[in-house]
Amino acid sequence: MIGSMGNPTAKAVFATSVFSLSGIVSLLFYSVVGPFLLPHVVIYAVLVINTYFSIRFWSALQPQDSRQFLIDAILVLAYLALAFSMGEPTYFAFAAFTLFALATVKYVLMRGRTPYEATVERKTSIDALGAFACAVFILGVFLGYALEATWLFAIGFTLANIYLLRIKPMYRLSP
Repeated sequence: MIGSMGNPTAKAVFATSVFSLSGIVSLLFYSVVGPFLLPHVVIYAVLVINTYFSIRFWSALQPQDSRQFLIDAILVLAYLALAFSMGEPTYFAFAAFTLFALATVKYVLMRGRTPYEATVERKTSIDALGAFACAVFILGVFLGYALEATWLFAIGFTLANIYLLRIKPMYRLSP
């Protein structure tokens, strides 16, 4: 359904509405209530905001083929896994890593298939850095600093998004 939407803003609104609703349903009915829930909600909310701008920007630029459709479908599943793992530190950290790793693959698959190579490279690097940050997040969880690692990731991710959405926007075409 979303693939048939021609308007990038309509795609972005639809997708972020689905992800927002998933997060709300998870929060109300599935999430483990505890000290991890608030930072997980912060991370998820910031991700949904970023996703709106990402889909609005990239939907008109990415190749419309089966590879992109497949990776987008897998990303949706990873996104839903993230939503429904809120409150569970290990699952949430792994779901976040999976989401960023798959996002990196998505943009690697776009290399050489769009006239916006510099923009694709920048987005690939940003998502790879996000995957690395999630790996550090996982390490913190396994070293026994789950709550500290979760809050550090939440704060760092929020600050990175402020920088990448407002100060030096990542969703613009490179000159």
